Amino acid sequence: MSRIATHLGRPADASRYDAQVEAIAAAFNARFFNPDSALYATGSQTAQALPYVLGLAPDAQTDAVLANLVKDVRAHQNGVTAGDVGYRYLLRALAQGGRSDVIFDMTNQTERPGYGYQLARGATSLTEAWNADPRSSQNHFMLGQIMEWFYHDLAGLAPDPGAPGFARFIVRPQPVGDLTWARASLETVRGKALVRWERDATRFRLKITVPPNARASVQLPVESDEDVTEGGQPVATRADIKPIGTVNDRPSYEIGAGTYEFETPAPRTN
Repeated sequence: MSRIATHLGRPADASRYDAQVEAIAAAFNARFFNPDSALYATGSQTAQALPYVLGLAPDAQTDAVLANLVKDVRAHQNGVTAGDVGYRYLLRALAQGGRSDVIFDMTNQTERPGYGYQLARGATSLTEAWNADPRSSQNHFMLGQIMEWFYHDLAGLAPDPGAPGFARFIVRPQPVGDLTWARASLETVRGKALVRWERDATRFRLKITVPPNARASVQLPVESDEDVTEGGQPVATRADIKPIGTVNDRPSYEIGAGTYEFETPAPRTN
């Protein structure tokens, strides 16, 4: 509401909503947060993930809140305890916290209830229950939030909130596990936006298509901008590729419409 008020040119309303944010966060934390253990309520996956994603966790303890969330997932042997409401926040918390590796481990197993578990029991569409209970619906989208992670984080194709309508979008791929490639595309009002990455033991290649009248911020999953090329040329020699410094601990660039093929040393993974 504060952001809406700002866009509408109503600063007094924006300030009032900002104040309510602070009051609500303080009340929520006073009721549910244990600052000594950095646990919310019962410490369940949903209890930890939801306030982390919504920005309710105290700034000084966000890392501890995330660490407790990861600890719980690992304690359940990469199993999911969140349901249809909390699961989306579980994914967003882990992805926001740079722990897409945990999401991969949760998803890439068949021993405990989850997507792999459903597949191992013959499901051909999402089931209502994590354990594919045949007494529940066998065609149910309620646990389908992994699609957001596929696009937004794994492939790394995400909208820029500051430039609606994909006038500008963010490319921030997240290689995880033993995956060697990922691809995502989206038909925007300006044309098709496309991201594809692939990797081997030594190199990482990222292909991006930016539609007409659009721009993209590219955040490469490497430690530094050394040995980064596009189309076989060092990016430092390219006038059409603008360095924008380090964003989210990654060397980043802004590019305009066209197709680009970046190449870097083997990327870091979680």
